[in-house]
Amino acid sequence: MKFMNTMTAGRAARNNPSKTAASEPPSPGRWIRSNWACLLSFAIPFLIMLAIFIINGIFPFGDESFMHSDMYHQYVPFLSEMLSKIRSGNSLSYSWNVGVGSNFLALYAYYMASPFNWLVALFPDKYLIEFMSYLVILKIGFSGFTFSWYLTRHFKTRSAAVVPFAVFYAMSGYLAAYNWNVMWLDCIFLFPLIALGLEKLVTEGKYRLYCISLALCILSNYYISIMVCIFLVLYFLVLLVSHCSSLRRMGGAVLRFALFSVLTGGMAAILLIPEYSALHLTKFSDFNFPSKLTFYFSTIDMLARHCMDVAVETGLDHWPNIYCGVAVFLLVPLYVSNAKISLREKAARLGLLAFLLVSFSTNVLNFMWHGMNYPDSLPCRQSFMYIFLLLTLCCEAVLRIRECSFKSLGVSFCLSLGFVLLCEKLLKDDEAFAVETFLLTAVFLCLYGIFAYYYKKKNFNLKLLAVLTLVVVTAEASINMYQTSVSVTSRSKYLENHDNYQLLVDRIREQDPDFYRFEKFSRVTKNDGTMIGYPTASLFSSTANGQVEEFYEKLGMSHSKVFYCFDGATPLTSSLLSVRYMFSKSSKEDPNLYTLIDSEGDIYLYECKYTLPLGFMVSEHPGFDITDPPDAPADGASSSGAAGTEEGTENPDALDEFLGNVEDTQTDVLEAVLDREGSNPLETQNLMVRALGLQSSLFESVPSQEEGNGTIVTAQQSGHYYAYVGNSKVDTLKMESESLSKSFTKLKYHYICDLGWHDEGDVISLHSEDSSSLSLSAYRLDEDILAQAIDILGSEIMTVDSFDSTHIRGHIQVSKAGELVLSVPYEPGWKVLVDGEEVQPGLFDDTFISLSLEAGEHTVEMHYYPAGLTLGIVITLICLAAFVLILILEKRISRNGYGNSKKLTTAEGSND
Repeated sequence: MKFMNTMTAGRAARNNPSKTAASEPPSPGRWIRSNWACLLSFAIPFLIMLAIFIINGIFPFGDESFMHSDMYHQYVPFLSEMLSKIRSGNSLSYSWNVGVGSNFLALYAYYMASPFNWLVALFPDKYLIEFMSYLVILKIGFSGFTFSWYLTRHFKTRSAAVVPFAVFYAMSGYLAAYNWNVMWLDCIFLFPLIALGLEKLVTEGKYRLYCISLALCILSNYYISIMVCIFLVLYFLVLLVSHCSSLRRMGGAVLRFALFSVLTGGMAAILLIPEYSALHLTKFSDFNFPSKLTFYFSTIDMLARHCMDVAVETGLDHWPNIYCGVAVFLLVPLYVSNAKISLREKAARLGLLAFLLVSFSTNVLNFMWHGMNYPDSLPCRQSFMYIFLLLTLCCEAVLRIRECSFKSLGVSFCLSLGFVLLCEKLLKDDEAFAVETFLLTAVFLCLYGIFAYYYKKKNFNLKLLAVLTLVVVTAEASINMYQTSVSVTSRSKYLENHDNYQLLVDRIREQDPDFYRFEKFSRVTKNDGTMIGYPTASLFSSTANGQVEEFYEKLGMSHSKVFYCFDGATPLTSSLLSVRYMFSKSSKEDPNLYTLIDSEGDIYLYECKYTLPLGFMVSEHPGFDITDPPDAPADGASSSGAAGTEEGTENPDALDEFLGNVEDTQTDVLEAVLDREGSNPLETQNLMVRALGLQSSLFESVPSQEEGNGTIVTAQQSGHYYAYVGNSKVDTLKMESESLSKSFTKLKYHYICDLGWHDEGDVISLHSEDSSSLSLSAYRLDEDILAQAIDILGSEIMTVDSFDSTHIRGHIQVSKAGELVLSVPYEPGWKVLVDGEEVQPGLFDDTFISLSLEAGEHTVEMHYYPAGLTLGIVITLICLAAFVLILILEKRISRNGYGNSKKLTTAEGSND
C-alpha cells in the first residue's frame, strides 16, 4: 500500500512539476537532466571562444591580449581606477584621475555597472586584463544558456533542436563585432530572460522574472537598456495581438505592463537619475532630430549580411551585424509557409521583424533607437534583439518542420540557395564579402537542407542526426567567429613601463604632497591617469564634460565630443590646468621649459618650470583693449551652455534647479578673450597675456614659405616653435629638420603642433600627403613673456591644505578683489564654502569653478556629492518596498484561499 502511494505521488509530481518544485527543491542531478540543453548551449560557445583564445595566443597561452577598441582605451583603465577605489576605500562619487576631475559615479553607471565587475577585487592587479577578457567568454556562454532557457520555456520543450539556435545567438555577428564591449554583454544574456518574463507577464500574470531581470539589465548598462525598453513596448504589442482575445484581457495586460515597467525603472533610479544629471553636461545632451528621412542601403544589401564570414562593421558606416547562422535563409520561408502557425501571431512577429530590419537603414529610426542620438561608430547597437526574434521564429520552424510538406521544404531550400547566388551576383563589396563568403554559405546551407530532409523522414537515427547537426553548427559558428572577430594586441607592450610610471608617481608624491596633475609627451591611451593612478588632463569617455571639451578647443588642444586630450598644450595652457610634472621617454626635452628630476627604466620625469597651482586670482586690468572685441552678452554675462542659465533669467526652470546649474554673472578679462570665436588658438593665447596687462605677444609669428605640398619655416632665432594648420583636410603632418623629426596625426581634431626647440638657422620642413596646401601659421615662444604671465597669475594663489577624492580645503590671502579661478570643472554636485559660508560658485569660461573674493584672508572648502543621487536612492527604496509589499500581499491572499483570480496583478494564473 505504501508503494502504491509512492507511485501515485510520483505520477502527481510528474503531472504537476511546479507543485513538486515548490514543495521540494530538485536535486542537482535532476536539475542537470532537466536543463541539459541549456548547459550544452553554454558549453559550446564557451569552449569555442576559449579555443580561439588559445589559437590566437591570448595570455596565458601567449603574449597577446583580447583588448580591442574601447576595451583597450577605456574599459581596462576605468576598471583599474574602480579597483583602486575598492582597495583603498575611496568614494565612488568622484575621481581626480579621470580627466581634470570627473563624476566617477556617472562613469561607473555608463561603463562598469555590471555586478560581475566587483569580482575584480578577488584577482591580483596584474591580471586585470585577463579578468576582463575571460569575463567576455563567460558572458558569451551565459548568452547561449539564457537563450536556450528561453526557448525551452517558450516552446515547452526539452528538444536538442533548441541548442543550435542558442549557439548562434551567443556566436552571432553582433557578438562577433561587439564581444570586446564587455559593458554591453550583461544586457545581451539578460535579454532572453526579460523577453520570457514579459511573455509570462502578459499570458500568465507572472511579474517576478520580468521585474528582476529588467531591473538588472538597466542597472548593468542603462544605455543598451534604452533600446531594450523600446523593443519591449513593441514586443508587448505583438503579444497583445497574439494572445489577448478580449478587451478585458488586453486591459489587464496593459495595466500590468505599465505598473511593473514603471516599478522596474524606479528600482534602477539610484543610477539613472545621477547619470541623467551628469549626461546633461556632455555633448550628447544636444537634441538634433533629423530634418528629413533618408535610407542608408537596400534590403538585399542588409539581408546579405546574414551570410557567414561577412566582415563586421564597427566604424562610421551604418551596416548592421546580423549574422546568426545561414540556416535562417532556409527556415524563415518554412516558418512563413507553415499553415499550422496562427496567422495573427505570424503576421505580428514578422511585422516586428520587418520593422527592426527597416530601422537599420533609416536615419530617423536609427536616431530614435539610439536614445535620440546618432552613434559615434559601433552601428545598429540594437540588432541583437532582431537576432533574438529571428532565431525564435526559426526555432519554431524546426520544431514544427514535420507539419510542412516535402514540397514546402524543397521550395524553401531552392529560394534560400537562389537568394545566396543572387547576392553573389549583385554584391561586389570585396571588403565586406570575402571570396569564400557565398561559397561557405551555400555549402552549410546545403548541409542544413539535408539534415532537415532526413529529420522530416523520421526513419533516420535521430541521435546521430542531432550529433551531426551540432558538429556542423559548431564548425560554422567557430569559422565565422575566428574569421571575423577576436583581434589581438600585445599585452606586454600595453603594460610596458607600467611599473616604472607607478614608481615615479609614488616617489614624487612622497616629496610633493600638494595637489597637481601629471601628463605625458606620448601616451598609451587618453586614460593613462586611471590606468596608473594619477591626476591628469586627458580623458576619453562618453561622459566627458562638454564644457571642458569646448575650453580645450578654444586653446588649441585635441578634442571631440567624446574626449579631450593634452595634445596641443602650450606652457600657458599647461599652467592653467595645474600640470606640474611630465613623463617622457626621452632624456632631452627642452631644458628651458622642463627640468629632469627623476627616471626609472626608460621613463623620465620632468618638472614643468612654468606652472600654476589649483587656484589662482585673476584681477581686472583697465588698460586692456581688444581691437576686435568679442560678441559677448550684455553686462558681461557668460554665454553659458549646458553648465549655466542665460543672463536675465530671474526664475530658472525646475530642471536647472534640479541639476544644480549655476548662473555666471561675471566675465573677467581672460573670459572675454576666450569668448572670441574662430580665432587661431595661438593668437587667442596672445590676447590672454595682453589681458593680463602685458604689451608683447607670447607667441611671435614667424614667416613661412610654401613649397610644393609643404611649408618651410626657418628659425630666425633659437627657441621653442609651434605651428597651427588651418586646412581642415590635413590629418597627418610630418616635420623634418637638422635636429629633430616628428609626426603629428589626427589633426582633424585641430590641435597645436609642438615643433620643439630649434637653433637659429635651423630649416623646418613640414609636409602632408592629405593636401597640397597646409594653411600653416608658425610661431616662436617668447619665454620672457611666459615668465611674466605666470608671475602675474601666480602672485596670489590658493594653498591646498588637504584634499581627497571628494573634498578640497585651502586658504588664500587676497590683496585686491577679483576672481579665484580653480582648475576644477564645474559639475552639479559641488558644494562650495568660503569662510564657512556656502556660496554659489561662478564659472570661468563656462567651465571651471570660480569664486568672487574680496580683499583679505579666506578659507575655501569644497565637497562633492553627485546631483540626483539622494533622489535616486529614495525612489529606488520606495519601488523596492512596493515590490516586496506586492509579493507579501500576494502570498497572504493566496494563503487565505482567494486563489489566483483575486491577485493584485489582476492576472489569470498563478505567479512564480
